[in-house]
Amino acid sequence: MPYEWLPPSKNYEPRWPGRLVEKIDLENDLVLEIWDYSRRLAGDRWLVGMLAQIVVEAPPEAFSRRELYEVFCDEEEGKVYYRYRKERTFVDERECEALFEQLKSRFLEAALNYLSHPSFKERLIAAEVALYERRKAWEEQVKQKDEEIERLEEEWKDRPI
Repeated sequence: MPYEWLPPSKNYEPRWPGRLVEKIDLENDLVLEIWDYSRRLAGDRWLVGMLAQIVVEAPPEAFSRRELYEVFCDEEEGKVYYRYRKERTFVDERECEALFEQLKSRFLEAALNYLSHPSFKERLIAAEVALYERRKAWEEQVKQKDEEIERLEEEWKDRPI
């Protein structure tokens, strides 16, 4: 699986530094962050990377069970994210700044109205919480299957076949 750069947080430190370029206050009271995580690849060739992100606190009432919310807070710091990433590789060093500005302006032109919609926050929370709950249910099923296999292996280990 390829490495995806993320901004530093309490529980995460990226492999290479990035910089917060801009914070945009949206009409729906959310804040859009634009990050530049560009870095040198080899010689005068660069990876130009832009990450646009919105961080939203997920309320307990968005979850089907209180226990899931508590686990979510431990694992994800209680936050859901909208993230959009755009990268170009092997860019000439002299073109990095212009390319980053082009990536940023095209993204803002295409997505600003969508991200500013009054119901964006609620839809984001609903979608991300549903994904999280499905992932947790799947993990629980896998854990139960593994425990059943271990139990059966123990039960049958001394029996002749």
